[in-house]
Amino acid sequence: MEQVFVRAYAAHRDGRLEDAERGYRATLAADPVHVDALHLLGVLRHQQGQHAEAVDLVRRAVDLRPDDAALQLNLGNALKALGELEGAIERFRNALTLAPAFALAHYNLGNAYAVIGRHEDAMFSFGHAVRLQPGDASAHNNLGNAYHALGRHAEAVESFRRALKIRPGHAGAHNNLGMSLNALGDTAGALAQFRAALKAQPRFVAAHFNLANSLDAIGQHSEAVTAFEAAIALQSRFAPALFGLGNALCALGRHDEAIAPLERAVGVDPKFALAWLALGTTHHALGHFEPAVRAFDEALRARPDLAAAHLNRALAWLTIGDFRRGLPEYEWRLDPTAREPARSDTRPTQPAPHTGQAARATTLPRWRGEPLDGRTLLIQAEQGFGDTLQFVRFVPLLAARGARIVLEVQPQLLPLIAPTALATRVTLIAQGAPRPAADLHCPLLSLPLALGTTFDDLPTRTPYLTVPATYQRKWRGSLGGQAKRKIGIAWSGRIQKHENRTMPLAALEPLFALDGIDWIVLQPQLNDAEHAALDSHQRARSIHRLGSKLADFADTAAVIDRLDAVVSIDTSIAHLAGALNAKLWLMLPYAADWRWFADTEESPWYPRARLVRQPRPGAWDEVVAAVARDLRET
Repeated sequence: MEQVFVRAYAAHRDGRLEDAERGYRATLAADPVHVDALHLLGVLRHQQGQHAEAVDLVRRAVDLRPDDAALQLNLGNALKALGELEGAIERFRNALTLAPAFALAHYNLGNAYAVIGRHEDAMFSFGHAVRLQPGDASAHNNLGNAYHALGRHAEAVESFRRALKIRPGHAGAHNNLGMSLNALGDTAGALAQFRAALKAQPRFVAAHFNLANSLDAIGQHSEAVTAFEAAIALQSRFAPALFGLGNALCALGRHDEAIAPLERAVGVDPKFALAWLALGTTHHALGHFEPAVRAFDEALRARPDLAAAHLNRALAWLTIGDFRRGLPEYEWRLDPTAREPARSDTRPTQPAPHTGQAARATTLPRWRGEPLDGRTLLIQAEQGFGDTLQFVRFVPLLAARGARIVLEVQPQLLPLIAPTALATRVTLIAQGAPRPAADLHCPLLSLPLALGTTFDDLPTRTPYLTVPATYQRKWRGSLGGQAKRKIGIAWSGRIQKHENRTMPLAALEPLFALDGIDWIVLQPQLNDAEHAALDSHQRARSIHRLGSKLADFADTAAVIDRLDAVVSIDTSIAHLAGALNAKLWLMLPYAADWRWFADTEESPWYPRARLVRQPRPGAWDEVVAAVARDLRET
């Protein structure tokens, strides 16, 4: 019968598994406690994916020969395949107790630790494996993975490079090296490694995905789309790649194309909260507000604490004038994670909420609209200049109720707001200055919520800011030009990532070509290219730059006060013009900020403003043409 076993073993070694199985079973029929037959039949069943049977067979062998390290190892392998990781770890340790220099047991133990996230233990196990077998590329590669998981990226790079020195063209090591180089900020090196991995193994899905993410991270969105599509072609239900493709398409302004991959991502993984978030922001960018809200609802069903989904849902509700639901949800803007990129591991989606500096921290209790009863309320400006200029209108309403108020604003706005603060008995201070004593605090943009404001009772009285007398005198007779009309112009604000509230200077040519207008540039800062273009412009004499003369917003207000109108993109200058009740043409992107609402040319905030919207994303030429047509006709 031993000859039957020997022939079975030879068949197993040669890959003739059916012959091997028949021989092992014949051996066991004759000798049910034949340890080697039990063991090897278990190994064979493990190879065939029958892991439960493998565990039973190898365990019987181990019970008969408990001091055999190889049997302990293979029982651990079968248990690991069955998902019983703690049991597998115990068997690998048993093998090492019997044979401390058993390199494969160290290696397999490291793999088991890695699966359950015990990366430091994995690192030590792989470290033993490479010391025992320094020529094992796989052990060096997995040691690198453990270092990477622990954030020890420089050591990970060293391990991956050793693996590649032993086995050039090791696709996994190239891919993993790229990930660690990325973590160290070496994007160019990472890209080279992902491409090397794909050269060695063209159908390596993870390398396509990592290449795509890296390209997207450095703004090479078109190339990222191609790489994401390559990953998806190989693995059609790869939800993170579908998510990444959707985000890359959004970054290119191709929101309509992004819908399909994002819908596929959430179809594959209905609990993929970030994909729902991206789908919602994409619908929002296309003006589909109800589908956007439904997507945000699903994101929050999967992750109730996802601040960005709460905030973006608020923006959708506010855009359609639903203040009842929108204002409470808008409080999520104060969560520091609300504006973090939505990644998995990819780029943020559109449209991004307003950003800017946050209010200074305070330990004062929050005021939420209850009677103040003689207490002093600190109101803190937040976000950008435009936000302060727009929402400061609510402060006099509160002061009129007899409340004692300290208003903290950006230093650049202090001279402009000072006359209104003085008239309404509001104590005005600059951010960073010492604060008077106060009992409660409230962020400025939370005043509408605290006051119970609805869309129908927005405070629309303008002007609610006035130009300080000293600034009126300063700018009297200071504007050049001989034309009948003087109109202010602003085409770009503070540039942020994925900014859609800026246009190229060249897009303004239809305005500059109009006769009878002196254009007053209200942007205090222009780049070198803009200065050069205006210097050489054929109508340079009718385009006046004030530059450093605009020291603060009171200067800009004094200039606007002397103009016939303002033409501006969505910047703080537009809010300043509106607050002064100046005639305003406001040029808006297709996915405009919530405060301009939707499907209207009028603004309840600024009655003398005309809203001119892009008919489709990026269509600034049509916006400018519409403004030029209005100016010719007025």
